[in-house]
Amino acid sequence: MMETIRTKIMLLIVKKKEEADKWKGMLCKKIKKKLNVNIKDSLRCVPSHAGGDKYQVEYGPGSQHVMALVENSYSCRNWDLTGILCMHALVVIHLKDEFPETYVQTWYTKKTQLQINSNFIRPVRGPKQWVSLSNMLPILSPTLRRPPGRPTKVKRHKVGVHNQVVAPTQQQATPNQ
Repeated sequence: MMETIRTKIMLLIVKKKEEADKWKGMLCKKIKKKLNVNIKDSLRCVPSHAGGDKYQVEYGPGSQHVMALVENSYSCRNWDLTGILCMHALVVIHLKDEFPETYVQTWYTKKTQLQINSNFIRPVRGPKQWVSLSNMLPILSPTLRRPPGRPTKVKRHKVGVHNQVVAPTQQQATPNQ
């Protein structure tokens, strides 16, 4: 079973690396799709520069968010939690004429995915081709040790006629006075 799991993981890593080699652009395909959806949604947002690197983004009546582009923080926290730019952050980046791909977290980039999948699992010979070690000591089971805590109490009963267990009588149970 372990050999089957190892083989499947080995093939999966190779498959993921080959897929990542085919990606165009600097982001993963799924992240690029999410970013494109957020870019379309950002057309409904209205950004306002508040001074320095702070911006206020309005999305509909009563919905305002504060954003600090340099700190990668935002009051809606969607960008902080996922690492993918939300529509509010995208409208500010568009206002500054910068590329949104540079603000997405690095773990979503093609370069990072290629580095992750660059470590392959090496193939292994089958068990019939393994070298036997004759001078190796046998593997023994671990020694039994007393478990922690109070030991259980062993109750002893007298064996009566016909091998029946007889409980001690009242006189036998009380000590002599």
